[in-house]
Amino acid sequence: MNSTEHSEGMSNLSKIVLLIVIVLILAGGWYYFYYMDASTKINNLQTSINKLFKYKQELPFLRKQYKKAQQEFLTYKKELPLKEEIPSLLVQLTNIIKSKDVSLMSFKPKKAVGKKIYYVKPINISIAATYSNCGAVFEDVSKMQRLFKIKNFSLYNPKIINSKKVLLNVKFSAETYYFKQNKRNKKR
Repeated sequence: MNSTEHSEGMSNLSKIVLLIVIVLILAGGWYYFYYMDASTKINNLQTSINKLFKYKQELPFLRKQYKKAQQEFLTYKKELPLKEEIPSLLVQLTNIIKSKDVSLMSFKPKKAVGKKIYYVKPINISIAATYSNCGAVFEDVSKMQRLFKIKNFSLYNPKIINSKKVLLNVKFSAETYYFKQNKRNKKR
């Protein structure tokens, strides 16, 4: 073996080693810069897909809950409306009072008092009624859809109409309630 052949053999071996090193560097760069980044994105997408699949499975149940909550809200909205609605309340109360043969003497709403999520609207009311008719009015008021609470009442100035009928003046405080509306709800 002469020296030229030996140097050619070394140069081929060096070329092969150099080629392997270049291939390893390229493979390492591809792995580090492309594959790891793509793998991370794939894992993130798979996690998102799993979450979406879970939400998809829960969607029918959540729709049922949402529909039920909407129905409950409509029910509670009747009891606790979004605004004062004093005129409609006065009409309801007047109809109850007239149906029980009672006279409405005064109806005086006061300034509403704010609580956490609702307002309390106090109202002073005076009626003229017999004791049993007054009780009938209070009973019908308690059956109203709208939340209406009678707080205090006093009976005074009895007038004897006949042996079976005594007319009383009745003063009572009542409270009605309505939701506070935040600025976001008012814009809708």
